[in-house]
Amino acid sequence: MITELCPFDIHAHHLHFRHLIHFIFPSFAMSGESRESGYVDNWQSGNTVTECNLRMLDTEDFCDVTFLLGSEKQVVRAHRYVLVSRSCVFHAMFCGPLAEKGEVTIPEIAADIFKEFLRYVYTDKTTINTETVTGLMYTSRKYSLDALYDLCVTFLETSLSEDTVCQILEECHGYGELDLEQKALTILTEGGESVIKSPGFEGLCPDCLEKFLKSNTLNLKETDIFEAVVSWIKERCRKEGVSDTPENRRRLLGEMRYEIRFTSIPLEFLVKVVGRSGVLTNSERVQIIDRSVDSTVDISPFTTVQRMKSGVAQIQESYICKHVSRFPKMPDRHWYFPRSRHAISFSVTHSIHLKGCQLFREESNEDILLSIWVYDQNNTVVAAPLRNTLKSLQMNQKVTDVLFPESVLLQPSTTYTVCVDLSPGKYYNSVRGKKTVTSNGVQFTFSHSLLDTAGTSPRIGNIPGLIFSIPKQM
Repeated sequence: MITELCPFDIHAHHLHFRHLIHFIFPSFAMSGESRESGYVDNWQSGNTVTECNLRMLDTEDFCDVTFLLGSEKQVVRAHRYVLVSRSCVFHAMFCGPLAEKGEVTIPEIAADIFKEFLRYVYTDKTTINTETVTGLMYTSRKYSLDALYDLCVTFLETSLSEDTVCQILEECHGYGELDLEQKALTILTEGGESVIKSPGFEGLCPDCLEKFLKSNTLNLKETDIFEAVVSWIKERCRKEGVSDTPENRRRLLGEMRYEIRFTSIPLEFLVKVVGRSGVLTNSERVQIIDRSVDSTVDISPFTTVQRMKSGVAQIQESYICKHVSRFPKMPDRHWYFPRSRHAISFSVTHSIHLKGCQLFREESNEDILLSIWVYDQNNTVVAAPLRNTLKSLQMNQKVTDVLFPESVLLQPSTTYTVCVDLSPGKYYNSVRGKKTVTSNGVQFTFSHSLLDTAGTSPRIGNIPGLIFSIPKQM
């Protein structure tokens, strides 16, 4: 028999059925319910294990350990089980005989860094950027989470640029990442002006700044290096809360002052800028100014070895510059020379910028110590581009380009002399040189110099060529 129910009876039976289902199959019954229904929230449904872990961390459900982070002891809670399963350090902290029972205080780690660290612990995911990488490196190393530490190193390697190198160098230096530190140092020394103007340069620690100043290969003018150092000092004074006085400047620089190559700085800059900066004492300032006009003045302990441009920069500049060669053929014989001075005089028919000179290689391929001067026809020093500079000559090539840190402007109708002091050794020596050579519209006329003591002349000897550029007005 079929009983027809009225609408009211149908509604009553429906409610009774729903309650019965909830009682017998609670999980089935609430799968279709709204999360606002008043029944148990089935947030686990449809979520992955890592998503569930992250929610437990965010809501702090069943958290059983409390961390106090940073100087303000900000509270962050977590689950011992998850921490112990991910880190041997946490395992020792919470499971060993001296297991932590109460709150764990970590004053050196900021709360936001530790939260990001926990996010990786719970989910294997993290967000690394220039603001978080330092803290995450430290935290991952502290709690022996190698995978996260490797991610930080990878981020630093891929982020290395002239704009970020100073900050990354500091981080590598602090955490002992020697391989990456060496890469950063290479960029620091080859980067040029953009590096010293990057925001991180003034934040370098004294150790990193000292490594920078001790480098003999920097693609920078020494005047720019000096001004960058002064900016570093000003920032250091501000950080330490001391007055920016000459005494504090010298104290903060310490022996790093001796690594500034004052002999590469023009006299006018020495007098007007360096002399007024307070980086030097009065007696040091007088000595260095005297040295600029008399190369025999002793300015130790200041370094007199002049910097060279990096190998890459030298090759690039050498490729762009013009060359003039005195000898038609390369030599095939070596001659032994004690420490002596090679010199060749010449004149030009047009104004040029003398950018460097060429030298014959020493037989052993070892680095050589050299000094170079440029004299005018009155035997007055026009420039001293290199002094006691250790130079790596190009392997397996008889001729090496030696570029000056700064070009020297030479005028026509004047005789100039390039003098090169070389360390003792067997050097290639060519013959049948030409007295007159034209290169790129400029005629060079070579002549013997009385300053030579090694037998170099227009016909034979070393200094086989000059490197130059032509001023734009030509």
